[in-house]
Amino acid sequence: MRFLIGLLFPFLLIAQDAFLTRTQVLMGTFVNITLPQGQNQEITKSFELLKRIEDSLSSYDPNATLTKLNKTHHVASDTYLTEAIKLSKTYYNESNGFFDITIGSISKKLYRFGEEKTYSPSKKALQDAYLDINGIHMDDDSIRTDKNITIDLGGMGKGYGVDKVTMYLKKQNITEGIVALSGDIRCLNTCEIYLQSPYSEQTFAKINSKQPDLSISTSGTYRRYANTKDEHHLINPKTASQGREFVSVSLFTTANNAKIDAYATALSVMPKAEALTFLKDLKDIGFMIVDKEGKILYGNVTDLVDIEWLDYKENPTKPSMSKNNNTNADIAKSLIHPDTTSPKVI
Repeated sequence: MRFLIGLLFPFLLIAQDAFLTRTQVLMGTFVNITLPQGQNQEITKSFELLKRIEDSLSSYDPNATLTKLNKTHHVASDTYLTEAIKLSKTYYNESNGFFDITIGSISKKLYRFGEEKTYSPSKKALQDAYLDINGIHMDDDSIRTDKNITIDLGGMGKGYGVDKVTMYLKKQNITEGIVALSGDIRCLNTCEIYLQSPYSEQTFAKINSKQPDLSISTSGTYRRYANTKDEHHLINPKTASQGREFVSVSLFTTANNAKIDAYATALSVMPKAEALTFLKDLKDIGFMIVDKEGKILYGNVTDLVDIEWLDYKENPTKPSMSKNNNTNADIAKSLIHPDTTSPKVI
């Protein structure tokens, strides 16, 4: 089974007539689900499941539970939202605070990412933004937040959606197929994946999974920004400033997609030395990162995937953007492509 990660959203390259692929726009992105022929009903039910998750985790839909929580700071307990917040608190601790869903006080409240109009907040507004993961309180009946907290689950929500759909499909004894929400992908069996440059339509690496049930997550600073390309959406919660060291982070594992989705978000805003130390300690998670100079660093992949570096000769072009993404996109004329001539194993 062959698949292309566009680092923004996937394109299916499956040649077998034995599979059926359908696409919908959910959770703010293109969702591609590929299952064996005859499983059309299970694809429909998978989309319905994602819609229910979106109704809980969306920070755009005025009727979604999270949107109401951000507005009123008190909602009745919600199964998906409660679980996503609990997971996010775990990822906060595991990432040394670099993954923090209260970043919404900056990304949502100040920049207004994802809305029709975005803003460029002042340095004072950024420094005064209130972030506190301990300001989220849950019990059996309700979810509450401190007054100035705004939650943004965009750093793990798509991975969480992939996990939920995968769990549902496994209960139906479906063991082949692909579930993809933008750069968050689960191969139910083995698969072949192509990584696309952040700055053009050309691929720079082919990834072959060595074992079934591979999870992939990609995060990139090039995806969307507010009013200048420096105001991208990946913001360090410790400094209230954008991550600058990496252009893209791709992670591979047989663990949950939500986890590596959150980790990819955290790594994108870490200082380089801290990020590399964090990655080397994650023995069960393979990684491929492209730094700001176009250098490729990778590691922990031996048991998970084989990598084939592809010839890369193309001028930068405007990257594709996810549907319903109302933030700006820049034509990357001066940016550096991944350098496949000298990838470095870490």
